[in-house]
Amino acid sequence: MASEVKTLLLPDGQTINYTVDRSGSRKNIYITVKNGRVILKLPARAELARGEAFLREKSGWVLKALTEKPSEALIPDAFVEGARFTLLGQEYTVCTELAERYFFPRFEEGRLVVAWFTSYDSTDIDKASFVDAQARRALKELTEKVIRERFEKLTAEMGLWPEKVTVKKMTASWGRCSSSGNISINAKVIFYPPECVDYVIIHELAHLRHMDHSPAFWGLVERFCPDWKSIRALMR
Repeated sequence: MASEVKTLLLPDGQTINYTVDRSGSRKNIYITVKNGRVILKLPARAELARGEAFLREKSGWVLKALTEKPSEALIPDAFVEGARFTLLGQEYTVCTELAERYFFPRFEEGRLVVAWFTSYDSTDIDKASFVDAQARRALKELTEKVIRERFEKLTAEMGLWPEKVTVKKMTASWGRCSSSGNISINAKVIFYPPECVDYVIIHELAHLRHMDHSPAFWGLVERFCPDWKSIRALMR
């Protein structure tokens, strides 16, 4: 049977429609926003008032998430001309620009601009493949730059430093921390809002102190990323 849709009235007059999902194994309250639906996830015995208080507290993030397109839907299979994607929470479109000499792809005013030469039109160079390769070069460079800069800031704040940081494609997780102190970050995180990048880094840095997911681990994560639960739900 479909869950009943409830409505929460906010102090400013706005409303949030949501459904409740209860679980006997759940210990904490969570909120997920997916495909325009808000789901309030509660422990089996938790009072609805507690859940609504939490939803009200996170209403700013919820309303923003409802107006944004899902990040997953804006990661194209190929970065060809006209392809749209999100980058650190902003939307971009891949474009080409006729040029006399090569320039490295650049991000400007919601566009990722790739150089294309008229002389290429008379060759067997496949434009789609060329543009895709150039766009991926720019994205790879930017991803490594952003993650490096965020590590510099967050390691100083947390007082935790990894032996080595690697940015690469990963399929099963957003990040990993080895027992030797090496951290790997999923390059795909660049397509999500900045707070998601920070959460993944904070999560892995916390493993340098706690190689588990104990209450002490999550306490450390929450100290530096208070909204980690909502952020993690967004990335699932």
